[in-house]
Amino acid sequence: LKMVGVFLVSLTIIFSLFWLVASTRKSDTVPMSSGRYFHVWGKVQGVMFRQTLIRAAQKRNLKGAATNLKVPQKNEVEFYLAGDNAKIDEIVSFMQSGKDLNSWGAKVEKLVEMSSGKAFTDHQVTTDNVDNFNWSKNVEFYL
Repeated sequence: LKMVGVFLVSLTIIFSLFWLVASTRKSDTVPMSSGRYFHVWGKVQGVMFRQTLIRAAQKRNLKGAATNLKVPQKNEVEFYLAGDNAKIDEIVSFMQSGKDLNSWGAKVEKLVEMSSGKAFTDHQVTTDNVDNFNWSKNVEFYL
């Protein structure tokens, strides 16, 4: 009976120490974005920009959406990204580098983050519907 008492006291101490460590441990969560909105200008229409962006979002486990804007120059796109802020920043930084985003020569000349924008479901291409389009398979993604 004495052994059972010692065992129960030992279990109580171990559980208490485990709880103390677990409750004081810093969170391992990653800063997440509920959604960030962007507007880009450049060679971004007719060059697989939207598919390139959405595939980059999928690769990083982000939610994304993009729409070609109806302007005569065909050089503007609005897009939305949500998820891990560091991964969103990675995409934005690559775009701002001026490098080609894909083998079709998609390139961003100017990028502005906006305080608001189209809702995810109002965009033309999203991470939910990208596979429903008949995209050319003859494109290599660099983003």
